[in-house]
Amino acid sequence: MEWIKEEDKILLKYYPKLGSKCIKFLNNRTIDAIEHRARRLGIKYMPIGEGPVGYLDIESSGLQGDFNFMISWCIKTADKDEIRYACITPEEIFNGNLDKRIVKELIDTLYEYRRIYTYYGSIFDIPMCRTRALYHKLNFIPYGLVEHKDVYYLARRTLRIHSKRLESVCSLLGIKGKTHLQPRIWVMATSGNQKALNYILEHNKKDVVILEKAYKKLQIYEGRTRRFI
Repeated sequence: MEWIKEEDKILLKYYPKLGSKCIKFLNNRTIDAIEHRARRLGIKYMPIGEGPVGYLDIESSGLQGDFNFMISWCIKTADKDEIRYACITPEEIFNGNLDKRIVKELIDTLYEYRRIYTYYGSIFDIPMCRTRALYHKLNFIPYGLVEHKDVYYLARRTLRIHSKRLESVCSLLGIKGKTHLQPRIWVMATSGNQKALNYILEHNKKDVVILEKAYKKLQIYEGRTRRFI
């Protein structure tokens, strides 16, 4: 049976991270057929742990994915002066499209990373992204493709401080750069004020920078448990 373009696209997207396990997206093919086609296309399997690592943080209009929307997201590539990001526009707030575009861009960007670090992302960032994707009828990252490490739990396990917020952890570790968001700015941003949206995006960028710094200070205490988005 001839391979079609859609099947090749699936191989290109999933095989480098899943290997022959991508059969779950190609259930009409055998593992031998998948392996043979991957060799023909020159696609190589790269196990988790190899490839780009990123630090993710999102900002949203509230804490519930069915009532609120994403304002911005940032991913800082590890050990590089590179931040990938997207921010909602006033037009998208006014016309009702809301965060559909930036959620789709986040999903596409996540596929480029092997491992993602967040802070409290197991509870907020990742579920919020998944919820907004489902809200917009977008396909979120299938489980097992991108490894996820939550620095919050590393800090909670290794530190004894008055607050486990990222700001408190960074203060202890001597890391500067955390900014504060006033309620007025938040309200203005969700109302479509461009200046307020720009301020939140800059705040978002600074958070991923300090997240990487905090992780590097604590990584010697990290366990080997593997979880995925």
